[in-house]
Amino acid sequence: MDGFNIIILFYLFLICSLAWEVQGDCRITQYMVEQSNRIFTYRDASGSLQLQRRETVPSGVTLCMYCNPTDMVETLCQDNGQFSVSLPMSCYNPMKPMATRIRDSECSGTLYAVGYTIDGKNLELYRTCFDAGQGRVLYSQSDVYYKSFFPRRPFVEFVADEMFSPQEAAAYMKSNIYFAFKCIYGDGQSYLPNPRSLVINRGHLVASADFLFSDQMGSTFRYLNVVPQFKSINDGNWEKIERWVRSQIPGSSYFRIKSGGIGILTLPDARGFLQSAFLAGSKIPVPEWTYKVVRDASGNGLYVFLTYNNTFRRERPQCLDICHPLNCPLGLPNNPVEGFTFCCDPKHFPL
Repeated sequence: MDGFNIIILFYLFLICSLAWEVQGDCRITQYMVEQSNRIFTYRDASGSLQLQRRETVPSGVTLCMYCNPTDMVETLCQDNGQFSVSLPMSCYNPMKPMATRIRDSECSGTLYAVGYTIDGKNLELYRTCFDAGQGRVLYSQSDVYYKSFFPRRPFVEFVADEMFSPQEAAAYMKSNIYFAFKCIYGDGQSYLPNPRSLVINRGHLVASADFLFSDQMGSTFRYLNVVPQFKSINDGNWEKIERWVRSQIPGSSYFRIKSGGIGILTLPDARGFLQSAFLAGSKIPVPEWTYKVVRDASGNGLYVFLTYNNTFRRERPQCLDICHPLNCPLGLPNNPVEGFTFCCDPKHFPL
């Protein structure tokens, strides 16, 4: 056999090997995700239980599908690319994610991990740093993986945990924000025209779309994961940044994303005096800025986005000193409605 034919046979063997390797993986489809309410987990090479985060399961890996710690069904990813027990899987009344207090010197408040405890192990979806004195979420952080589809977001009620009283949770209602602003800025305030106006909403720090499975998406609907954010900014540059960041995640790794608020927004009252914006008396302040720090799996800073959280100021504000401005990697509108946004040098951003 001459050298040319040997090369051809080698490439054919390589192509077939790659095709078999791809075929051997099991793919979790959008239908499987949307019709399953069990918790997707697996055991790593050391036998430790881990949350499934990707839509692909390697051949030979067994998914442990939990309803609760005593109700679990196994399904093996077989060499033919099919699960030994077919998906989707559902059960009655599956366990809910919980907030568990953990320790980390980075958090100046109280740090909580949101996730599950199964077999004595804490399976963390994301962590959030909370200042109980001001009823303020300082930041939330999660690892975000690549996905090729975006399942329908589940309808879930916001969870207050024990950190928020019913009155504090209700402070996000449109009518309550309106009366809070009247109390702070006077009966003649024009920031919120009436009790039905939706101007400020519950701005997710960890986005629900950053997760793949329904229970994981639903875990983000907690008051421990939101800040008061102007709706048009939340729907504007903040969402554009979230979407763009998800589009940059490599298929074989993940990004670690930290989002939070900085400062307290001040606005002039009816007499012209600056007053801080709170939703519940002296609690739940409206942050003046929101930020998003994106790092790779090794902890190297990739991007920092800093957005001014104020639709009432018409001119672009001066950038914070902690931000060394860079050209943004994506085009963003430069107006108060969608949010004045700065992109900062991640090597010099302290948060």
